[in-house]
Amino acid sequence: MQSKQYILAHDTGTGGDKAVLTDLQGQVIQSAYQPYEVHYPRPDWAEQDPEELWRAVAATTKQVIAKAGINPREILGVGISAQMFNLLPVDENGKPVTPMLSWLDVRSVPQADRVLSGDMPDFLFQKTGNIPTAKDVIPKILWLKEERPELWRRTACLLDCKEYILFRLTGKIAIDWHGASVFFLFDPYKKTWSQEVCAALGIPVERLPAAYPCTQVIGEVTPQAAAETGLAPGTPVVICAGDVAVAQSGSGANRAGKAHLCIGTATWVGLSSKVFQNDAQKPFWALSHIDPDKWIIAGEMETGGGALMWFRDAFCQEEDRQAQAAGISTYALLGQMAEAVAPGSDKLIFLPWLSGERAPVLDHYARGGFIGLSLGHTKGHLARAVMEGVAFHIRWIIEALERLGLPVGEINAIGGGSVSPVWTQIISDVTARTLNIVEHPQEAGAMGAALAVAVGMGVYPNMEAVDEVIKISRSVDPHPRLQARYTALYQEYREMYTALVPIYRRLHAIP
Repeated sequence: MQSKQYILAHDTGTGGDKAVLTDLQGQVIQSAYQPYEVHYPRPDWAEQDPEELWRAVAATTKQVIAKAGINPREILGVGISAQMFNLLPVDENGKPVTPMLSWLDVRSVPQADRVLSGDMPDFLFQKTGNIPTAKDVIPKILWLKEERPELWRRTACLLDCKEYILFRLTGKIAIDWHGASVFFLFDPYKKTWSQEVCAALGIPVERLPAAYPCTQVIGEVTPQAAAETGLAPGTPVVICAGDVAVAQSGSGANRAGKAHLCIGTATWVGLSSKVFQNDAQKPFWALSHIDPDKWIIAGEMETGGGALMWFRDAFCQEEDRQAQAAGISTYALLGQMAEAVAPGSDKLIFLPWLSGERAPVLDHYARGGFIGLSLGHTKGHLARAVMEGVAFHIRWIIEALERLGLPVGEINAIGGGSVSPVWTQIISDVTARTLNIVEHPQEAGAMGAALAVAVGMGVYPNMEAVDEVIKISRSVDPHPRLQARYTALYQEYREMYTALVPIYRRLHAIP
């Protein structure tokens, strides 16, 4: 009989799927990554092909098993984490009726504006503790119902990304409590779909999947899924949780009061809390934790790492060629360029609201920009300004969390952006916080998923017990001498948003 000494976990993100094979302590044995596309068929539309996502999950599963040279029967359990705030309607056979509407999609602005009018925001906040924007699930559901009635009639269940992957693995349709809370249709105390909210919005509650605790074994790998992935049929699958929850766990921030920063395409600051609380006027995410007696209060900016990705793709083709010739990543070269520029970027300020903003303001009209450009600015100034603009927004989120009564001390950092020594120093300097960079920052989400599987399989009693498993590779402390300069620039950053709000709305109204 084979001993069960490995866990397989996936982080199915916006740009690709990462699979990791870990030991029972969450230490990575092997990993594999496969990218896929976000499709933009029309202005404001962003879609992904769910079959392409599943193929990536299947391929990376085969790759990590082969690279590790193990018998798949040695795998104790499987867990999937994924991007959230997407909408994938499926028919009664679990077949998608549309491409997946990405969290980046803002086609549902009219529906969002309607939901955000009158007494509805107060009602939603009272019942769920959250309020949606155009990128959230509620407006997307209403768009599908109103604009594509023929597809709505075929829809049997409304899923997010992870739930489809779980269906392909196990043949079962289900959602975890964390993923359900992201729909903003979920009662945070009763851990059930809110009948009152669904009725008020005209969303049939029977089209929402049954919800379960995050560490529950939801099913087993089917023979068909085994043939596609290389897993052994019958391998237990833990329902796990989406990217925010596993980031909280994979960063070693499960205990109440601990904070983490994820610098990915989207970027957020999250705290584990024993108390469910949010700001009714400027709401954060208030989501179920993997531990059933806690919540995650998180403030997200829509394009943190995504802003630097946009800058790279739009303006840095020559730097990309130089980086390839030097055998380094383009991001590393941009970091070198930014490091050569003095802090403050010679008073050039970047506004990172390239795709609207979520926290600490709900504003799907906001857009980005460079303010203060002069003839003396170089591409290096622009690169540093992008990094500083993201850091300014992280500071804004932290300050808003603290006004809510959630103190933020040292922060455990994960995600691709935390690999950059330059960017992490900028964030530390701007926020005046120590950043603790975890040992495997780009695999932290998948590691968090693996540790949730370990809890579900009885290896650990709860998620708090795994905090000691996550190791810190380095700490970044702020430079006191830069505090005055960065505080002055940050105040101007805040004023720029206030000044531009009416302009953003007028621009949106132009045909």
